[in-house]
Amino acid sequence: MLNRISSVLARAEDGLAVLCLAGVFLLVTYDMTSRTFLGVSLPWSEEFSRVLLIMLVYFSAIGLTRRNDHIRVEFIVGMFGRSAQKKFALLSDLLCLIFALSATWLGVVFVKESIRFNLSFAHSNLPFPVWVAQLIVPVGFSLISLRLVLRLLGARQTDQPEIQD
Repeated sequence: MLNRISSVLARAEDGLAVLCLAGVFLLVTYDMTSRTFLGVSLPWSEEFSRVLLIMLVYFSAIGLTRRNDHIRVEFIVGMFGRSAQKKFALLSDLLCLIFALSATWLGVVFVKESIRFNLSFAHSNLPFPVWVAQLIVPVGFSLISLRLVLRLLGARQTDQPEIQD
């Protein structure tokens, strides 16, 4: 059951990352083309492409967490036996989960403050308030937390790096 949930989430995460990448590419290409040939530019294209790029980074970070490709000191961990490496991996996942849950909570506080102060994008005409774009912080970290919980509960990682002997 955990593996099935993990697989469905993986497709959704990767799909969202691809959509963000395609959106950035199409928006920037359209804006550059219209600016070059027509002399006009969308007033919100730069800001919106920046929002999409930030979303792409978060969705990619979720994928990195899923594949266990986050930063770690392989050289030091590799000096220990398989049992110690598994313990280090567990400790690393627990610490990352604590961080991700904290970042989720702080992201919610961040979004609530933006809603409270009714913040908007100052230099563009984006048709949505700032908090909509800021939602990627708590959503992204909550999905990273979910990925870590799934791994801690034993969801199989088909593309997880091998623990070295």
